[in-house]
Amino acid sequence: MNRIRATMSQPDEGVNLGAKNPLIGVDVERLEREMEAYHQWLDERADDAYRIAEQARQQGFDHKDRVEIPRASDLAGRTEKLLIEHLEGYEVADDIRNLLEEHDRETTSIIIAQSVARGFRESGYDLEKSIDVGLRVGLAVLTEAVLVAPLEGISEVRLLNNIDGSQFVSVHFAGPIRAAGGTAQALAVLIADMIRRELNIGHYQPTDPEVERVKEEFGLYRGNLQYRPSPQEIDEIVRACPVMINGESTERIECAGYGNVRNIDEARIRGGVLLVIGEGMCLKAPKIQKHTERLSVPGWDFIAKFAARGKESEDTGKATFKSQQIQPITKFMKDIIAGRPVFGGPLQPGGFRLRYGRARPSGLAAASTNTASMLALDDFITIGTQMKIERPGKACAITPCDEAEGPWVVLEDGRFLRIDEPSAYAVLRHRVKQVWDNGELVIGFGEFMENNKRLVPAGYTMDWWASDMLDNLESEDDIHAFLDVLGEDRSAWPSGAPGLPASEAEDGHDQFWVRCDWHERLRQCELTWSQAHRFARRYATSLPPPHNPWFKDLPLEWLPALLDQLETSIIEAQPADSEAPEGARPLPSGRRLRLPGGARDWTPKMMDELEPESLPSLDSVQLPGLTVELEAPIMGNGLPEGWALHQHGLVKGAMMLLGLPHHHEDDDIVVTAGWEALLEGLGFSFDGEKPLRTKDARHVAAERIHALRQAKDVLNEERARKGALEKERATIRIAAETGARQRGLGIAETDQVGRDAAASVPDNGPRDPAAYLAAQRLEDEHAVEGIMVLVRSLSDLRWEHSAPVRVGCRMGRPEKAAPRVMNPMTHSLFPIELNGGNQRLLNNAIDKRTIRVQLGRRTCSTCGQESPYLRCHHRALDAHGEGKAGETCGGPTTANPTKSNAYRRGEVQSVRMDEMVEDARIRLGID
Repeated sequence: MNRIRATMSQPDEGVNLGAKNPLIGVDVERLEREMEAYHQWLDERADDAYRIAEQARQQGFDHKDRVEIPRASDLAGRTEKLLIEHLEGYEVADDIRNLLEEHDRETTSIIIAQSVARGFRESGYDLEKSIDVGLRVGLAVLTEAVLVAPLEGISEVRLLNNIDGSQFVSVHFAGPIRAAGGTAQALAVLIADMIRRELNIGHYQPTDPEVERVKEEFGLYRGNLQYRPSPQEIDEIVRACPVMINGESTERIECAGYGNVRNIDEARIRGGVLLVIGEGMCLKAPKIQKHTERLSVPGWDFIAKFAARGKESEDTGKATFKSQQIQPITKFMKDIIAGRPVFGGPLQPGGFRLRYGRARPSGLAAASTNTASMLALDDFITIGTQMKIERPGKACAITPCDEAEGPWVVLEDGRFLRIDEPSAYAVLRHRVKQVWDNGELVIGFGEFMENNKRLVPAGYTMDWWASDMLDNLESEDDIHAFLDVLGEDRSAWPSGAPGLPASEAEDGHDQFWVRCDWHERLRQCELTWSQAHRFARRYATSLPPPHNPWFKDLPLEWLPALLDQLETSIIEAQPADSEAPEGARPLPSGRRLRLPGGARDWTPKMMDELEPESLPSLDSVQLPGLTVELEAPIMGNGLPEGWALHQHGLVKGAMMLLGLPHHHEDDDIVVTAGWEALLEGLGFSFDGEKPLRTKDARHVAAERIHALRQAKDVLNEERARKGALEKERATIRIAAETGARQRGLGIAETDQVGRDAAASVPDNGPRDPAAYLAAQRLEDEHAVEGIMVLVRSLSDLRWEHSAPVRVGCRMGRPEKAAPRVMNPMTHSLFPIELNGGNQRLLNNAIDKRTIRVQLGRRTCSTCGQESPYLRCHHRALDAHGEGKAGETCGGPTTANPTKSNAYRRGEVQSVRMDEMVEDARIRLGID
């Protein structure tokens, strides 16, 4: 793709954007001209489409003779057009524009809602109408007037009465309020309260049954909620909220305990109420608090408790523990249906490795993977497949990316390799025994921002290495020194020095493209160990793939035994006649590492077995490879990666966990690439024929294991203390609640008595707070870093994780792409019902001449007769008063006033099928 390197627009004078100027490399003037021309083209085409649509509507074949969808150019216009039927001619667009010039959108929504409600009231509308319209306008501004929530998310607003007879506002939310999001849901309640205060209406005073009804609904609701508040939190919100959060019944499940409650219409669950309280009031409490404090709104002090949730530890001033672990997300694993494969569990090794980026075929809510990975997963995923993913969002569409690493597989003969080319995988498919690692999943970092999720660590790839190298190549001398290591000529590389400081660059835009060219060329390098090692020492880069094993995946319990095996290994030259499968990656290095006896008694049949629920003890089974003695589990109850140990033994299992390519020669494991980095990271030198231990890795590992075991003892002691404390509190709480019930106290009072009694038992904290905090931090560091802590202490190079985060995923819903058919199949669009017989034949209905079916009642404005059509179907009369075949009245009809639900279902009436079909045939020229 040719790049435009015209003279670029410079930022305004006096504006210092620094080296990270986002305008560098962007032809702003050209883009502005193109964008303006593009929008003008869109407007012209939209005008043409509306003109054609208006002409079509004038034909009278639609319910209305005009196009119902209005056009708007900004938020204010969209709001006014969206609510045109509710506003009834009341203009709000100019007021919204003026407010947006001074305030943010959230503040504007509150002010305009109050203004509209006051204006409607002063215009003579009743209170309910005024509150309803004001609330809808405010919600429309919040949601940028692009969602259905302002129209259908609020079903109605009522004025109800408290026990003392005072009025209060009841906002009835419906299911579509979910589309508005938690912030808009929460602020809708605040807007309703601000309107209530503006119109001098009383606040809501709930009764105990009304509060308990909401608690029961949360307990019965089976839908997805981002947050389910506790009964105590529900009680606090419902009792303290100045307006009643009410709603339509959306579920089939009925409340048994509090089904018939005042101010609530039905016994069925109200989904909108649960969404607004759970995802709005609870989760978005900080947003509400910001506005209530700034506007000094009384009666909202209760929200401070929810806004401060999770911040208590920050306010104490004491040293507190904050975990650095990336927590697994299991939501994508729910509701799995048989036949939809799971490609990886939450954060589990073997799943897709996260890589940041965006391939050319990718797009919004999309992720990319190597096409060889698609083949390795038996074509369950292909281009366009919906895949449910662990993070950042709920799902993504799959697109191809040839720069992503492909899957790691185990062949029948035990060879372990990566395949990046789909053609190579197609050749080896029949030899693949197990897919060990799915490969990389390329996700744009903007997807995390769009889904409001924090970025998680990604592996050190050639992209990262290329970015590290750019800033080190500041001059031609640096470039020549770099190319001398690679043994390449300067002419084969891009011009310019990518690391040239911005202050010395003649043209920042040209320098931007120089860096782009260099970055693209650098990430295509395939470095040998010697080259990668020299660059790491000279430029402080980490070792890029394939010289960066997956150290995090190797359990610390395996390390002492593996060190013993490495000390007995042999370094030998790579035979000239060694053959690897075509397309095998990584490419073999000049030498290789032989681990004697590592493949003894290994058999591929073990990979046919499924992992049992509980693994047998190591003493009761014969493991492949040499007999070794492993460390007992350190932090957990079971040995990490125990099934890999049972299937492949220590040596082969460790090489697979580290992602090092190898094959079998007799009983030996031969590692062909990446082994130099393994020995470097574990304190070995390898200049000769055998690795030599230069650092006491065994002692470092033993100290680490001992410290972790001590931390485990401290943590177990504290867990036992907390368990005993909770048991004592539970006993006292039950006794207090029993006494309260015997005294006849209500549910809320009984709960409070129980909580107070439980709180009377003091929590004295851990026996040694400092030791407990240190143990927590050590356990967390071990979970985050694994043995990388040891590697960084044993080697003086820089080390970054190559696979810190895996993304769990499963197939989505491919069946939803299939054609949707009715059961039974549709045979006729006209509602002949059973008049056509079992086969719904139109001819059978015609033979009956007159049939009775459900149709809407409409009256012709020309002849005054009833007709179910938009244009009157009755025949025109001749001089003798007889209908003329093929000639109909054709006058426009209007809908008759109907009973409730009759508009949707119609009313039973008689129609002359024979005449209607005959007229249609004549008009079409069939007869």
